Amino acid sequence: MTQKTAKASTAEKSGSTVWLFILIAAVPILLIALYYISNGRKDVMDWVGANIAAPYRDAAGYITSFGPFRYFSLAEILISLLVLWVLFHIVKTIILLVIRPHRLYVLGRRVFTLAVVALYIFAAYTWLWGEGYHSTDLAEKTGLDPSGVTTAQLINVTELFAGKASALSTEVERDAEGHFSENKDYYFELSKGVYTNIANQFPALSGPAFTPKAMIYSKLMSVTGFTGVYIALTGETNINVDAPAALIPATIAHEMAHQRGVNSEEEANFSGIAACITSNITVYEYSGYLMGLMYLTDALNKADPEACDRITATLHQNVRTDWKDNSDYWEKFQSPAATAVSAIYDGYLKSNGVTLGVQSYGACVDMLAAWLGNAN
Repeated sequence: MTQKTAKASTAEKSGSTVWLFILIAAVPILLIALYYISNGRKDVMDWVGANIAAPYRDAAGYITSFGPFRYFSLAEILISLLVLWVLFHIVKTIILLVIRPHRLYVLGRRVFTLAVVALYIFAAYTWLWGEGYHSTDLAEKTGLDPSGVTTAQLINVTELFAGKASALSTEVERDAEGHFSENKDYYFELSKGVYTNIANQFPALSGPAFTPKAMIYSKLMSVTGFTGVYIALTGETNINVDAPAALIPATIAHEMAHQRGVNSEEEANFSGIAACITSNITVYEYSGYLMGLMYLTDALNKADPEACDRITATLHQNVRTDWKDNSDYWEKFQSPAATAVSAIYDGYLKSNGVTLGVQSYGACVDMLAAWLGNAN
């Protein structure tokens, strides 16, 4: 082969490589662009959710609940490996920049690799989970109208939750000092039946039940302010088991709402609480009433402080103990890191049309009041 022929061959290979890189990057970019073009169409997002996203998430949930996979979070392992790979990639890039010629070319290829991986993950996430932020919401599917809730309704539902929480607080396991001490494995296993009854009332909440996963990095989740996280790419509900135990069952139900395609945090909160209190599973009923009571009293204290004080004065000591345990625990994790993560997540929610951002967790009060506010 002549020198001229060799140069031509090298140039041809270089040109082919460039086109391959362009093609590899173009696929996720086009998918992301198509998502942002289409997400203003609720009918399109509903179709994607029903025919692509939900079937994928269910299939992933079955796979990650099969055999040995049911005992650990695959998402946690994959995220750990991804973080390690990114760190390794960065270190290797620095080394190559020192020892290799053509530094700009080396840097470009290494940055390109990171960018493409990020693009593929984001593209998958938008179509397999992000679509739900732009489809028909749960309030519309259930026929519940959370607008126009009166203070009287709020008082009624708060009284209901206070009475139920107090009564049920004596029926769950407690240690010698009165702290909630139900066996974690017991209520994790019982989670399969939590949505059975509420799905009969609200068919939009029906769906397969997959066992939640206890996170190894639970303490890290607490540092960043998370009690649980649903990972659509693996179909797993991941639970912070270091958090106060009395609210873990309600957290499980909240994450299982995401598993059923409820994206909005406010609606997932409502769904989880509603599932718990209708489950006929004591540990879940209590946890649901306790979590709901916390949100309801916060709202009622703003609307009618005297009524709120009157209701909270009736709470059983067990409820007060669990409430204090929760407050004391999270007070330890007030930090710049938690604030930063909350701000990032708030921005993420707002970017997906959740106008109240993180504060929309409190909006589930309106749905509870609309649902049960006339019960008394």
